[in-house]
Amino acid sequence: MNATSWVMAAHIASLGLWSAALLILAGFYAAIPPHEDRADWHRHALMCRYVFVMLGSPAALIAIISGSALVALRGVDSSWLLAKLALVAAMGIYHVYCGHLLHAQEREELPAMPGWKIPLLLLTPVGLISFILVLVLAKPDVVLEHQITPKPAGNRDEARAQQRQIKPTAMNGIERVFNPG
Repeated sequence: MNATSWVMAAHIASLGLWSAALLILAGFYAAIPPHEDRADWHRHALMCRYVFVMLGSPAALIAIISGSALVALRGVDSSWLLAKLALVAAMGIYHVYCGHLLHAQEREELPAMPGWKIPLLLLTPVGLISFILVLVLAKPDVVLEHQITPKPAGNRDEARAQQRQIKPTAMNGIERVFNPG
């Protein structure tokens, strides 16, 4: 295995672990125990801290570093990559938000989640992870602003000339090039 394969393996493993940590944290914060039960509250805070500090944060760091190394090693510069990087940035913002919830919980300032916030808290990482997987696996041609802008008028004549020229084809070992008029 070459260096690119090792970096790819590290990226996939760390991204999987980071995604799992974000999903676990979303589940933990969706089911916060009541403040009256001190033992459950303390246990919940410890579990959240462990998942955030020991699993999620190192995995996020390794995923971002290895992803940057993959871009440099493979020289990828497609439009789907820009969309993926935007989603990874949103995933990082969600990770920071989970850290904010962790600190609020440790200061015992974390109230119970309102009913509308729980589905949003759970669906955000699911949506981000799903969109990133679609972008990576399908590699669609994402339309960006520079692709929409019209080309200068001089390029149209060159494009028509290239369309008129037919590529060489082999016929019984003889190559012919047709250049219509």
